Amino acid sequence: MISTTLHEKTPLFYAHNLSTKLGKKVYFKMDCHQPTGSFKIRGIGKRCQEAFEAGFDHFVIASGGNAGLATAYAGWKMGVKTTVVVPTTTTQAMQEKIINLGAELKIFGTTWNDSNVFAQSLVKKEKAIYIHPFDHPTVWAGNASVIDECDTQMSPPDLVVVAVGGGGYFCGVMEGIKRNNWTQTQVLTAETEGAASMKGAIEAQELITLESIASIASSLGAKRVAKRAFELALEHAVIPYAVSDQEALEACRLFLNETGNLVEPACGAALAAVYHNIKPIQEADSILILVCGGASLTLEHFNNYSATLF
Repeated sequence: MISTTLHEKTPLFYAHNLSTKLGKKVYFKMDCHQPTGSFKIRGIGKRCQEAFEAGFDHFVIASGGNAGLATAYAGWKMGVKTTVVVPTTTTQAMQEKIINLGAELKIFGTTWNDSNVFAQSLVKKEKAIYIHPFDHPTVWAGNASVIDECDTQMSPPDLVVVAVGGGGYFCGVMEGIKRNNWTQTQVLTAETEGAASMKGAIEAQELITLESIASIASSLGAKRVAKRAFELALEHAVIPYAVSDQEALEACRLFLNETGNLVEPACGAALAAVYHNIKPIQEADSILILVCGGASLTLEHFNNYSATLF
């Protein structure tokens, strides 16, 4: 039995510059400070611990990068063999980080959906287990810890802003909001326009599958959100929001200048909502931005994207 979590309690920063500019209380929950650079270790770590305690000795996952890195980290910490399947869009920097944690890396397909089908075909031996990066109750329960922590660090905010890819972080956030009785808190989901499967589903009032992913925010690259994420979004009248790649990248730049932390465009989608002071931000007095982080982006990539998009 593993008695400690694989994730760390992360700091909550009061965003002085933004708060002054907007005339509001803006907070950054710095999940970019997790050991693997993103929130993923919260849910993935809990799921891997559960699998390890059940006797499994081989973790297999498909990931755009960050969930794979979290699984590789969990495998390294527990001494468990790990196989990570990534699409061709996963950066070389991320691939190297996964390999350096001792995981077996396989590259397959151009999207996470392609990689996911291949990963599931690899789970052949009895004690190997497929770890879903976002669509599992244990992953959601682990991710809910972010709100548990925030509840000890601040009063319930008027608005929480969370980036959505497959919806695992979102499901955890909604679970955490419920169990901490943040009954007056609204939630805004943020995506990039080329990967807006949640926004599309909410607008259509049914789950949709995107034909393709057309965004530099590779960590948001799920063509379809988890069914539970969609259900929660409808139940709680979540506000969907999508930004351009340029807006997400510009938000990353502003955040880097303000805090000294480089995060992925996937995270920049959430930050852009505040930096652009959209209507839901204007209507809230206190705002919590969940800085999900991301370890795929290097400064070189950032500069290359900037040269291409601007």
